[in-house]
Amino acid sequence: MIYHTSSTLDADHFLKVYSKLEPKIINRLDSSRVEQIKENRKRLIPIIECIILCGRQEIALRGHRDAGNIFTHDTSNQGNFRSILLYRSNGDEHLTSILQTPGRNKYITPQIQNEIISSCGNIILQTIVKKVNDSQCFSVLADETTDISVTEQLALCVRYIDKENNVNESFLKFIQVHSLSGKNLADSILNGLISCGIDCDFLYGQGYDGASNMSGQFQGVQAHIRSKYPKAIYVHCAAHSLNLAVSTASNIKPVRNCLGIIEKLYVFFNTPKRNAVLLSAIENSNTDQKVKTLKRLCATRWVQRYDSVHDFIELFEFLVNALECITEWNDSSATDATLLLKSFDSEFIISVNIVQLMFSFGLPLCKQLQKINIDLKEAINLAQDTVDELKTIRNNCDDEFNNIFSKAKKMADKVEVELKYKRLGKRQTNRANPLTDQTISVNDYFKITVFISYIDFFISQLTERFLSHSKVFNGFGCLFSSNEHFTEDDQLHFTQLVEFYSPQVDKNNSLTELRLWRTKLRRTSCIPKTGIDALTECNKEIYPNIYLLLKILCTLPVSTTTPERMFSALKRVKTYLRNTMTEDRLNGLSMLAVHRDIKVSPEDVLDDIAKRPRKLDLVL
Repeated sequence: MIYHTSSTLDADHFLKVYSKLEPKIINRLDSSRVEQIKENRKRLIPIIECIILCGRQEIALRGHRDAGNIFTHDTSNQGNFRSILLYRSNGDEHLTSILQTPGRNKYITPQIQNEIISSCGNIILQTIVKKVNDSQCFSVLADETTDISVTEQLALCVRYIDKENNVNESFLKFIQVHSLSGKNLADSILNGLISCGIDCDFLYGQGYDGASNMSGQFQGVQAHIRSKYPKAIYVHCAAHSLNLAVSTASNIKPVRNCLGIIEKLYVFFNTPKRNAVLLSAIENSNTDQKVKTLKRLCATRWVQRYDSVHDFIELFEFLVNALECITEWNDSSATDATLLLKSFDSEFIISVNIVQLMFSFGLPLCKQLQKINIDLKEAINLAQDTVDELKTIRNNCDDEFNNIFSKAKKMADKVEVELKYKRLGKRQTNRANPLTDQTISVNDYFKITVFISYIDFFISQLTERFLSHSKVFNGFGCLFSSNEHFTEDDQLHFTQLVEFYSPQVDKNNSLTELRLWRTKLRRTSCIPKTGIDALTECNKEIYPNIYLLLKILCTLPVSTTTPERMFSALKRVKTYLRNTMTEDRLNGLSMLAVHRDIKVSPEDVLDDIAKRPRKLDLVL
């Protein structure tokens, strides 16, 4: 009895000391140690706060000189970190006394900076990983780029649903890769997830671009990952699919030539002397022109070319005046300007107005696909809405093209160009020749050769590119219907969906839950438009299997916009002046710069760096 009582008391005492409810024995024996630890922590907090500030604001820490007395009167650049500490020491006698103390252990060396940065990144990463593992359902997003030091960097991100049923896409880390084969990239992704502490058993989706090494059916990244985690469905980035559709559709000759001329005009006026002529033409006009320069045609995001085409049409009259002025110069610019003026023919003027109309339909769709809180159902619906509207335009092509032709006529009148088609031969092979009858009108000729051809190609490309997304969504479609009776297709697709996700989804109760779920939708007369809306309405306790299916649907990736945004952060953090930083330092600074919404406390950083042996005691 006495032994049991003493053991219980010892256990309680141990738990109190372990949970910091009571001071440790060493602190009881040495009371001055407690004061020394508090003093040590107090002196390090300003240093940690300074590093966090530089990381959050993407400011370079190091300068030309990172050693020696910080109060030196040397004019060499000590870097932002030491300069901020020096500035902060003004009026702070405690910090000044620490920095002026002779000897070492000031904790401001580059090595200590790296440790603190790494600790900050680990704290942020642990916060994200806990949310991902608590969600028990996530998708991986990855994309690759080359940094300023010509190192291949793989941006690793995850998409998951938090406890408040909000969709999150969070950056985890950059992974340096030495091979771009599907097998090596797949190993890098899985090892990166495991090293972060994420449980890959909850991996339900993969989101990459359409490159063969990523999307390959046999040797691609998605194939290698699915061999280990069969439920990780690959979804081609919808934004890339849209860009490929627009790019392929714009490959017809008149449209391709039109865009090429706009690009040449941008290059031509991208010099101070020629651009000054354009600005002078704008200033001498009586109109209040807001657009004053041309934009470059984006090489990868085709729908962003809408801005370039729109600005060109706005500046068309001024461009013509500037080119006419440059033709009078006595250098090679006059020859180039003459050639560009001659390129403004009927086909070009009509094509540029057709391109503006088509790109205007792709622009809002592209912007929506780049959002985080969009799910696969909404993406498919938006793409289908765009296709339906394009089909409506195709059915009313006469009226629609008449409006385009009227706009082109106004543009042509401003520059005194007559709209006419080029000479047609009886047997033409290198030019569109719909009719051999020379009496065909100019309107009908360009409507047949450019407008109808372009819009038909555009519709077919959008339908084909988003077909794979529709196939992925087939099984989930019956979750958004309130019909009392099941069609054969709905029952077949839902059964296949449940079979695919079993045993996580109960095959015995899932059909019953679906019936109850549809009854709820009929009772409330509220059919959710998106998976996120349905997830909010679904009660996890009543419909656990339906809830899991909706959660998987919301987790499936739509685009790889988040990894691509990390490329911008990479360019800001790892610049040409900071191109030798290690991977740990890069990831720590990137986490501080990207996840500004996650709080990093200096006290938590102190506890983390104190886990390693130190000459200073930092933990009570």
